[in-house]
Amino acid sequence: MASTRSDEMEALRLDPFYLIVDNADWLARLLPLGVKLVQLRVKDRPESQVRDEIIRARDLCRAAGAQLVVNDYWKLAIDEGCDFVHLGQEDLDRADIAALRRHGVQLGVSTHNDAELERALSLSPDYVALGPVWPTLLKQMKFAPQGLEKLAIWKKRIGGLPLVAIGGLTPNRACLALAAGADSACVVTDILRAADPEARSVEWIAATTPWRNAPELTRSFAPDHAGAKVFPSPNHGPRAKPISALVLHYTGMPTAESALELLCSPIAEVSAHYVVEEDGRVLQLVPEERRAWHAGASYWAGETDMNSASIGIEIVHPGHIDPRPYPPAQIASVIALSKDICARRDIAPERVLAHSDIAPRRKIDPGEFFPWDALAASGVGRDLMMLPMREERPLEPDCAGEDVSRLQGQLASFGYKIAQSGVYDEDTVAVVAAFQRHYRRSRVDGRADASTLDVLARLLAREGLA
Repeated sequence: MASTRSDEMEALRLDPFYLIVDNADWLARLLPLGVKLVQLRVKDRPESQVRDEIIRARDLCRAAGAQLVVNDYWKLAIDEGCDFVHLGQEDLDRADIAALRRHGVQLGVSTHNDAELERALSLSPDYVALGPVWPTLLKQMKFAPQGLEKLAIWKKRIGGLPLVAIGGLTPNRACLALAAGADSACVVTDILRAADPEARSVEWIAATTPWRNAPELTRSFAPDHAGAKVFPSPNHGPRAKPISALVLHYTGMPTAESALELLCSPIAEVSAHYVVEEDGRVLQLVPEERRAWHAGASYWAGETDMNSASIGIEIVHPGHIDPRPYPPAQIASVIALSKDICARRDIAPERVLAHSDIAPRRKIDPGEFFPWDALAASGVGRDLMMLPMREERPLEPDCAGEDVSRLQGQLASFGYKIAQSGVYDEDTVAVVAAFQRHYRRSRVDGRADASTLDVLARLLAREGLA
């Protein structure tokens, strides 16, 4: 059920940063920073003082070009010429909605469950708020945290009507809420109780900038992979190269949510096309035709702009701090997603890469505990040759000469960025370790032992690069 009123008029556009304050003094401090949407929520004060606060807030917001929303005191809002009120469910019992409409006052309504949403929509509000999305410090709530999935469900139900997320938000969580479908992210304690409220407000404004100034970067899109759910990140740009590679990463963070906070934050300036969660769910953050920011400074087989040339998959995993096996459901989804991408984009097996392959001095993911053999057995990437270890004297740091130069030349032919110096230096150690993480995972030490050399030589010969 959607608001018939919102169908009859142009949809209201809310600023993505929605600040709640408890007195007008905050507005004198924070409006000059660029705050454009603010709710005045005054509690337990005599009506005369509340009126004074509303009048002052109204004047400050008008001077700053900001939208003021008056909480609860709808009669005073009408009396003082305010154009927006916000009402909770209990406030609705006392409010004269018809009077608000006669005076042209817009209405926002708090909701926490299906019944409250239906009640709110029956009143044709100008926005609906859902909360708490996360646990909140402001007050004890009788409702459990709603979570990001509820935001997506609510938004689908209300369509073009603006949705406001409230409860436990931070700048990073605001980005998640906006990516999940909210049109505005509401904050109280994260700013009012901050050590430096002005600095925290600036951080909020910066975090929500793409949803304010570049909506084309944040809008939803049709998923490229049939099994993916869209969760749009603003962090992407135009490609400069055709797609020719697939790069696999682990998130290296304790939870999927913490990884998504990073991947959706414009302050962090990092993203990926896909995230595969531990239970196998696939999220698409960036359209494949766009350049995601997952590779960083990287190189493969002469290509220096791997972000432009590749599609990136982030696999939720804590990384080397807890090198536990990847769950079977997750790997099954990674395989299905990778096979689909490689088929649609005509990506050759030798161009299915680890992040550690393209940035061996910086990265070690998705790690030697990633089951590359399972992917290869399913047709993703190179077929692996798991040869037994041979305890012969390896090439290692401090070695120099023709054998080292030959090894460096082979690794360069394979695709790695390495100079043929003839000296077993730190770059050589890093590149050999990266090769081992992907192709000889039984021991990763950066020393070119007989097994490592055998695998490298066989792969080169099979691909005509020897």
